Amino acid sequence: MPAEPSRAGLELVLLTMLLLSASPGPLAAAMDARTEDALLKIEAVIEMAEFSEALWPAWDISETPFALRCPDSTCYLINHPRPPAHFQRVREESSLRTAVYQAHARDIPSGGACLVEGVATAVLDLWGVAVEAVPRAFEASFRAYEAEVCEGSMRPIELLSGYPMDPWNLVLADIECRLLHRAALAPDDSLDLCVREFVSVRRHRRLRMGGRYAGFERRIEFTEGIPTYLAERCRREAEPYLGGRFGPRLKDALGEAGALERCLPESTDLDWYRGERFRWAGAVLCSVMDRFDPDWKEEASRDCVDPFEVMYRRVKGETPLARTVLARFGYQQLVASMTTTIERSKSDAERLFESIARSESPTLSIGTHLLSSGEVSFDPSRIEKVDAHREVHTGILKIEYSGGTHLYVLGVPAAVVLGDDEFDLRKVMIAAPEEYTVVLDGEELEIKEGVYEFTRSLSVTAEGISLEATYGTVMVGARGISFILHR
Repeated sequence: MPAEPSRAGLELVLLTMLLLSASPGPLAAAMDARTEDALLKIEAVIEMAEFSEALWPAWDISETPFALRCPDSTCYLINHPRPPAHFQRVREESSLRTAVYQAHARDIPSGGACLVEGVATAVLDLWGVAVEAVPRAFEASFRAYEAEVCEGSMRPIELLSGYPMDPWNLVLADIECRLLHRAALAPDDSLDLCVREFVSVRRHRRLRMGGRYAGFERRIEFTEGIPTYLAERCRREAEPYLGGRFGPRLKDALGEAGALERCLPESTDLDWYRGERFRWAGAVLCSVMDRFDPDWKEEASRDCVDPFEVMYRRVKGETPLARTVLARFGYQQLVASMTTTIERSKSDAERLFESIARSESPTLSIGTHLLSSGEVSFDPSRIEKVDAHREVHTGILKIEYSGGTHLYVLGVPAAVVLGDDEFDLRKVMIAAPEEYTVVLDGEELEIKEGVYEFTRSLSVTAEGISLEATYGTVMVGARGISFILHR
C-alpha cells in the first residue's frame, strides 16, 4: 500500500486534534428567550463606554465582565476574559455578538460584584435586568470598577453590634439628613453655607459616637452610595446615549427615578442596621458635590474615599459651631421627645437585652465572629427574641468549635448578636459575675486595663460560665472584658 496516503491521513488526524484542543470546550444548550433578551440588553449596555466616561473619569463600562444569575442558580458570563473551566460556551444560535458561557454557580452572589477567576465581575439578576437594565448594569459595573481600583472595597461590610441608636444619635442623624436635603435643593448662592452646616453637624455626630462606627458609615456611602448615585444619573441622563441599533432594546430599560426624600428617615424605627439610610445619603452627597466641587470624583477615585471625606477636606476649619446649628432645630427638645418615644416602643425582650449589653456594670463580651461555624445548642423555650439580630438566652447555651474551643452558659442570661440565622452567633455578652478567673497561656490574668494576646490557651471560669479557646485577644476596660476569639 503506498505510504503517501497514510501520511496524509496522519496529518488530517493531527489537524483535527489541534482544532479540538483549540475549541472552547463542550457547548451548553441555548438559553431561553427571556435570558437571551437580558443578555442582549447587557451586551447593549457594554457598548455605552462614552456615557460611563461622562459619569466618572477613567471608567469604561465596555471593559466590565458581567454575570447574569437566574432563579435556578444557572449563571451566564458575558464579556469575561477567562471564564472558569466548568463554564460551557452557549451554542451560537442567538443574536448575541459576544461570547456567553453558562454553568450552575451557587457561589456567585446575587447582585453587586464578585471575583470570578480573579477578575472583578459585575453581577446582575434576571428580574432586575428585565425591570431596569441600564441603571442596574451601571451600578453593578461600578462596584466591579471600585474593586479594581480600590483594594478591599469588595470586603463585606460587617454589621456592627452596639451601633449607637440612642436618642442623641438618632436626633443628630435626623437633623443631619434634613441639612443634606436642604443642601441638595439650595440655590447656588446659599449652597456653600448649607454644605458647611451639614458638615458641622455630621462631624459632631461622628466624633460623639466614635471612629469605628463612622468607618462603618463611610464604607456604606463609598461602596453603595456612589454606585446608587450613578444609577440615579443613568435614569435621568442615559437616553441621549441610547441611539443606534440598541436604542429600541434599551428604550424601556431606564426604570423609575429614585426619590431624593429617601435620604430622610420616615420614622423612629429602632432597626439596628439602617444601611439604606447611608446608601441614599451617600447618593445625595454625590449629587451635592457635583455642584459644590465638580472635580470631586478625581480625588475620590484617587484616594478611594467617600464623597463626605472630599467635602470635609474642602471646608475643614471653616464650619460653624454645631451647637449653634442644632439650636435652630430645637435639639434638646427633640432629644427629650425621642427618649420618650424610644422607651415606650421597647419590648420587654429589648429592655432585658440592653440591661446586659448596655449596662453600666462590667460585662464579659465574647466575640466569635472570626471563628468558623460551630455546633450550637440551646433551649428554644428560654429565648427572648428582640429582632432578627438580637436575642437573650436565659437557659442553656452551648457553642462548640474545633480544637476544643467552646463557650458554655448555664442559667445565666446571655445577650446574643446573630448573623444570618439562629445558629450564626457572632457575639455573646454576659453580666460579669462577682467572682471569675481568666487564665492566659497557663497564667492567671490580673484584671487591669490593657490588651493581652494569647497564643496557646484561654480559660475563663465562673459559676454558670465556661470559656475555652486557643488563639485570640483579651481587652480589659472600665466596662468589663472583651474576648476576641481567633481561629
